[in-house]
Amino acid sequence: MAHIAIDARKYFDFGIGSYIQNLISALPDLRSNHTFSLLAAPNDLRRIICPEDWIRQSTPYKRYSLGELLLLGRQARRLGADILHEPHYTLPLGLKGRSVVTIHDVIHLKMPQFFSPAQRAYARTVIGHAVRHAGAVIVDSQKTKDDILEIFKVKEQDIVVIHLGVRPIFRKLEDRTVVERFLSAAGLKRPYVLYVGNVKPHKNIPTLLSAFAHIRAQRDDIELVFVGGSCKEERSLAEQAQRLGIIGAIRDLHHVSDEELICAYNGAEVLVLPSLYEGFGYPVLEAMSCGTPTVVSTAGSLPEIAGIASLMVDPSRPEQLAEAVLSVVRDPEMKRDLTAKGKINVQRFSWRATAGKTVDIYEKVLSRWRKN
Repeated sequence: MAHIAIDARKYFDFGIGSYIQNLISALPDLRSNHTFSLLAAPNDLRRIICPEDWIRQSTPYKRYSLGELLLLGRQARRLGADILHEPHYTLPLGLKGRSVVTIHDVIHLKMPQFFSPAQRAYARTVIGHAVRHAGAVIVDSQKTKDDILEIFKVKEQDIVVIHLGVRPIFRKLEDRTVVERFLSAAGLKRPYVLYVGNVKPHKNIPTLLSAFAHIRAQRDDIELVFVGGSCKEERSLAEQAQRLGIIGAIRDLHHVSDEELICAYNGAEVLVLPSLYEGFGYPVLEAMSCGTPTVVSTAGSLPEIAGIASLMVDPSRPEQLAEAVLSVVRDPEMKRDLTAKGKINVQRFSWRATAGKTVDIYEKVLSRWRKN
């Protein structure tokens, strides 16, 4: 039996927040004998959802601060924690192997052109410390593990691949009236191509817009829907869409509820994810769970996560992306085939499995620390 402290300061963040939330939700189902504590910002402490018998501890140390690096580990030890799990690469000092860190990607180091010198230096220093001093490093994909081994001289056995899960709420809706009501309320018309995520440079949105211009030249009834990031509010993207003559066919839904997102997936002809780098790629599995075909790039971990259940395209070739999307729209048989393969593929990913493998790592780290 061990006392595990989890840093939950990013609980409400996009991406890493989803990881923390789903891990915390799945851990109680394992019925382990371990005690769990959460370290969170004072304002978040009571908003976090967790079992009643878990300990909630307020921490004053802000994210990306000296305090988190120098003092957060000390606070975890004072709490009586045997192990601190950091769900991000900012591992505090002084834990002497009594720690587990999850590194979701190393994009700052693999795609330096998108970051400032200060951001790159910070990432290299902090990630380097984490991979050299954590009791174990968890990564979401084999691709991220390979990237870490390429950049840092660390032991391969200390880096463990644990795929993330897909929440069971993502599913094909049999009651299509629910989908139609959502489409009507959101002002969406079928058919539409769906993109889910932010619009940061590595997401490769300029290529998506160029591809969509090719698509509109052949099918002027298709729209492009963004959920999460806003295409039209990003000046350079809006200007590109205007030049391409597709601005009127783009819909920005911004951030939506889980129920609305499920409807957006269910109503789409196809999900596209043309990223230049992905550490995992939640939208691919969510779309597949909803019975929506996917077209993704060959970059990052996407081939690993999507498997043979998605059409793969070169992220530097917009015409290839356009043709892949159109082939799905035009060919009902291909759409059925991708949908069936997607349904099989998502069975590889569950949060219960993620949580179980994570607990195994806690126990291995603790056992090794006690022996030493």
